[in-house]
Amino acid sequence: MKLMPISLSAAKGLAVLIVTTLLSLSAQAAAIMTLSGEAGDAKYETDSGIRISLIDWSAPQQQQAVEQAWRQYQQDGDTNAFLAVLEDQDTRGYLFTAAGTGYRIKYAWQETTAGGQMMHFLVAPGLKTRNPYLWETPNNTSKDFTLVQVLLDEETGVAKSSLDGEIVFNEQGKLALDRFDRLEQFASMKDSTPYYLKRDK
Repeated sequence: MKLMPISLSAAKGLAVLIVTTLLSLSAQAAAIMTLSGEAGDAKYETDSGIRISLIDWSAPQQQQAVEQAWRQYQQDGDTNAFLAVLEDQDTRGYLFTAAGTGYRIKYAWQETTAGGQMMHFLVAPGLKTRNPYLWETPNNTSKDFTLVQVLLDEETGVAKSSLDGEIVFNEQGKLALDRFDRLEQFASMKDSTPYYLKRDK
């Protein structure tokens, strides 16, 4: 059988597809929680899908490392130093959009509020950077990272992000969005975790 040669660009595209598929499958297989939904800012409805696959929450010492780095970043504005600390943290999951690859979750924590379960995910690189042409509104803030916050009431909820608001320290000294209730909704979400993988909250 004669093998047909393929171009370098086609070979690169195939490699990206294989890596993306393996990343997606491994993240999904290992996920303790899966949230899926629709992003309202997508240019086309067919590109509006969004999924968060969480491997686990950040350990306390990992949370503290990111929080300390954020304090330093607020003082000196050294983005590279902050990103270096993020890179050192275990990847806790992935946020997938219709773009080819996922955004890595480098900081993840949750709390119980009167409105439901509030989850916080710091993703890198910044949201909307993988394929900026998917979106009506460009990422004009930090292109290096984005804090995505999800409020889940039972099985449904909303996601908002630091593209529309500020990252601040909450009363617990953890990273959160300032005035979450007043921010624009980025996506509607639902808990699509298989029942046999769900952990007791």
